[in-house]
Amino acid sequence: MLNLNADITGLRGAEYNPRRINEDDLKALAGSITELGLVKPLIVRGDLLVAGHQRTKALRHLGITRAAVYFLSSETTLYDEIKFNQFHNGTDVDNGDENARITGGFDKPGWHQVDIKRLTANWRSGMSIVREDICSLIQRFGPWGGVVSTMSGEIIHAAQYALAARAKNVPLTVHVLPDDKIARARELLSKQYGVFSYDKLERKTYIQTLAQMNRLRAGEGSAAKRDQKSSLYETLVVPFAQANKDLRYIDFGSGHGDYAKAMRLRGFDFHDVELFRRKGSSSTLDGTAVNLMIDKLCSDLRSRGRYDAVVCDSVMNSVDSLEAEHAVMTMINSLCKVGGNVFFSGRTMESVHSRLNHTKTVNTNQRRGVEFLDEHGFSALYRNGVWFYQKFHDAKGIEKLCADHGLAIVKRTNAGTSWQAHAKKVLHSPEGILYPSIDFEFNLPFGEEKRIGRHEDVKAAFRAAAQ
Repeated sequence: MLNLNADITGLRGAEYNPRRINEDDLKALAGSITELGLVKPLIVRGDLLVAGHQRTKALRHLGITRAAVYFLSSETTLYDEIKFNQFHNGTDVDNGDENARITGGFDKPGWHQVDIKRLTANWRSGMSIVREDICSLIQRFGPWGGVVSTMSGEIIHAAQYALAARAKNVPLTVHVLPDDKIARARELLSKQYGVFSYDKLERKTYIQTLAQMNRLRAGEGSAAKRDQKSSLYETLVVPFAQANKDLRYIDFGSGHGDYAKAMRLRGFDFHDVELFRRKGSSSTLDGTAVNLMIDKLCSDLRSRGRYDAVVCDSVMNSVDSLEAEHAVMTMINSLCKVGGNVFFSGRTMESVHSRLNHTKTVNTNQRRGVEFLDEHGFSALYRNGVWFYQKFHDAKGIEKLCADHGLAIVKRTNAGTSWQAHAKKVLHSPEGILYPSIDFEFNLPFGEEKRIGRHEDVKAAFRAAAQ
């Protein structure tokens, strides 16, 4: 339900809100509201702000106590709220080719509700994935959003919402600005006020393996008939191994271990470690299997030293913090001999941007939707009651990872949304860096109540390997 003059004095912010704003941006946003007014409704359930936290802060900074609010149903769940909070941000992102217009225009500025049949637009505009998310929210919660228009009817902000409203055949809420404010509005509404920050959200690292792609394991439904192959293995690791059959290999973060098993069956000396190995296709952690892999790792290090080649496939995209990223990179450096080879992969930053440009959504059951990245390239998605994180890298970020962790890139490739890298180990990580990383990795929480608890064993094995 839309109330264009609701009392906002008693609204409280949601703890899960991932947006943060500094004083300068808050003042800039307040200045924008002073010039243009509040051009889109706040989203509220009861007295809880679901979306519009920064705008509410700016309104209070200005002493404004009443504003346009869309009230969600009281039956809305926490999951619904969080999804709404994340995905409504897509209405702030237009492609520029929407050409959306309200026919007939308007006779005065301010709020208007119009029949969606008055909307004309480029129905094949890019960013179909944004529209899919907006359509989903409209389907579940009603016509919650709004657009900004000129007096002549040209939509200058939130045009993707307008296209989604037309797809769902719901009325369109329009904030009309006078012509003398349009140039300024285009400038102010194109700015980002505040940033995404996931620092305060909960992290359960042991569930991050569920955010990884299957490797050599059939999926469900129509995907069950075909294996899901790893671009890193197929393009870099397997050709290298075929040319270097006498080397020792280890896959760190091997998931179900299917590729490592396949390599062993082909006669390669190929060990693997997965700290959150699961039992079959279930979500139950397999503590026995994990300890056996760590036992084998410690025995290998003591008796044979570090490995000739280390593989770390699709792990760099599923780390959930900079500390975790550093620990993984330190481990793959330290497991490898100086002069040895490291193969690792992750998700490309480019895939986040290119995904928005499609005019037609494909494979919607598999897509993550729109990603909203923080300053470090992390995104967060709330699913099945927990937060999942993804880390995205660009070319400079990959180069910096290598430079910071004693590696020199030999080759880097892209395949779809992922990147693959082959690097040479140049330097050992010093003990002052290695041992804290072992403490981090090998004593992570293992489910809700336990920890892996093998960090001292692994440190002792590394000490023996160094002798």
